[in-house]
Amino acid sequence: MKVLQRVEKELAVLRQPTVRDLREMLSSLACTKEELAPYVTEPAQLPYGRHVIGRTEEAEVIVIHIPARTETRIHDHGCSAGCALVIEGTLRNTIYRKEGRGEAVYASSEAILREGQLMDAPYGQIHQMANPASGRTVSLHVYAPPLSGTKTYRAAEEYVLDYVI
Repeated sequence: MKVLQRVEKELAVLRQPTVRDLREMLSSLACTKEELAPYVTEPAQLPYGRHVIGRTEEAEVIVIHIPARTETRIHDHGCSAGCALVIEGTLRNTIYRKEGRGEAVYASSEAILREGQLMDAPYGQIHQMANPASGRTVSLHVYAPPLSGTKTYRAAEEYVLDYVI
């Protein structure tokens, strides 16, 4: 069965999924680099490429491509929770918390994930993903419900730099 058919089949049975359900879904998809290669897109308006390969009212599945030595903005997922599976490369995930004027402050952890490893993004999490390596990073993400209302944040240090400069 082709990857888009597997994604469609898995999405069809999801009903109010938890992060654990999303994790199990990604694991059961058993996607390979070769299968996802046609859906890897170059960055356009964002510092990373994104390609939605499946979507229902309950959830959506997105292929994310982060080029070498690039990072996403610090962000949340609005009203969604999610999970990601690293398909190719290395992914650094840094967790933040919101402070005072709404700026992001480093919170609790930074994790390095490699091919085959999963990352949870529970509701309300603020984080930044980065590719610290010289090759690309490709990951497969699932969000429930589909992404909406996401916010980006400035790091607290940026406010200090703005004031000083």
